[in-house]
Order: sequence, then structure tokens, then C-alpha cells
Amino acid sequence: MNYIINVDETNFSEIIKATQEVPVVFHFSSPIEPQSLEMEATFRRLSEEFPQQFLLALVNCEEQPMIAAQFQVRSVPTSYFFHQGQPVDAIHGWISEQELRIRLSHILPKEEELQFAQALEFLEAGQYDLALPLLKSAWEKTDKRQSDFGLLYAETHIAMKEIEPAKAILAEIPLQDRDSRWQGLQDQICLLEQAADSPEIQQLQRDYAQNPTPDIAVKLANQLHQVGRNEEALMLLFEWLKSDINVNNGEVKSQFLALLSAMGNVDPLVIKFRRQFYSLLY
Repeated sequence: MNYIINVDETNFSEIIKATQEVPVVFHFSSPIEPQSLEMEATFRRLSEEFPQQFLLALVNCEEQPMIAAQFQVRSVPTSYFFHQGQPVDAIHGWISEQELRIRLSHILPKEEELQFAQALEFLEAGQYDLALPLLKSAWEKTDKRQSDFGLLYAETHIAMKEIEPAKAILAEIPLQDRDSRWQGLQDQICLLEQAADSPEIQQLQRDYAQNPTPDIAVKLANQLHQVGRNEEALMLLFEWLKSDINVNNGEVKSQFLALLSAMGNVDPLVIKFRRQFYSLLY
């Protein structure tokens, strides 16, 4: 999509429709009015500075008098700002670049909206690990009030079979937003939990209850990790490390660090357990 467009009768209706999807600035100028051309140049620079964040619709009043008449343009430069399909601001006459930036900022997407949009692109490409930190940041920037962000954040964890983080996120969704989508994600978690409680895990849990050894702990932690029950796995190993960091000739420590490495650096559990592990070293 071209984000700088010269408006004429053939594309005017299409641009008006686009105002419902993207912020649009209509700038009316004339080749015989230097200040209108100066503002147009400023708008062009801002379009490059904020790529794909707003559509700049340029109207040459000398060539498109009918369009100018529809906006009741009586002099240039004149600019109209559209957001979500509605005109929200207008500038009549020349203003400084600083003032122009302030007026433009009112319709530009917020940082969290840009992060959410970028996360959607990563998700479409199957890059869940890249989407997660963006969704986390976007949700937190709204003080966890934008439930759509939180629900997609939880859904991404579910897609990665990370049950505990998803449950924690869903628990923070406001009561008024716990709709059918929220319930659907809860149901998916229940199914994952049932699948995660495999016969192998159940047998290892019984063995460990009867004979709690570091060897069985390592095997059980591996199985728990395979089904996304990472917090249980890490906690199981960490309990042994607290008593002896080199227990079982360092095998427990090696497995603990291997799990952290496999989980990546953006998972909050990794940060939490790395901090706890380092506390044992000093």
C-alpha cells in the first residue's frame, strides 16, 4: 500500500473508505501558495519518519476544485485529520513543524498498537517466540486493560503448550471481558492439562513419591518439560539444588540449566529461576 497518494476523482471514494482502517491526513495545497507546499514537504518527511502509520492524501486544489469544495476549503494550506472514519482535527493556515507533530500525534497509532500489529505479523509467520515479548509489552503498556491483547498473549502461550503462563494471564483478564473467547482458551488449557498428565509422568510421580532420588527427579523434569509443565520441572530440580548445587555429580544442575536454555530468554519463568539459581552461587 502506498502511504502518500495524490487524490483525484478516481480514488477519492477509496481513500474515504480507508479512513476507517488507517489514520488519514488530507492536505490541500496549491502550486502558487509556498506555505502550502512547505507544509506538504513537512508532511512527506513525517510520513517517512512514521512509515505506514498514516496515509497522506494530497489534494492539489488547482487540479481538483470539486474535492476541495466538498471539504469547504476556502484557503490553503488546509489539512483535515481522520481517525476511525471520522474527521477529528483541522488546520487552516500554516503552522510550525513542532505544532504539526503534536496535532499528528493525536491520530498516530500508540506504541502498544504498533507492537500488537507487529506481533500479529510474527504469529502469521509462525514465529511465536518473537511475538510473545511484543504481546507482553503491548498488554502491560495498557496496564492490562486491553483484554484483546491479553487474550492473544495467552493464546500464544497455549499454542506453545505453555500452560502455566497462559493460566496466569487469563486470571488477570477483567471479569467483564471473560467472554466466550476467554472460556474457549480455558477449555484449551484443560485439554492440554489432560494430555500433559501422561501415563509416563504419572508413573514417574509415583516412583518419585516412593523413592525421591535426583535420578528420578531428572527423568520426571524432562517429561514435564516435554509437555510444557516447565514451572513444575524447574521447581522439582531447584529443590535439589538448594540442598546441594552439585548433587548427583552436577547432573541436576546441568539439566536445570539445559531447561532454562531450551525455554529461551523471554519467558518470565526463565528470569525468575535464573535469579534464584544465581542466588545459590553467591
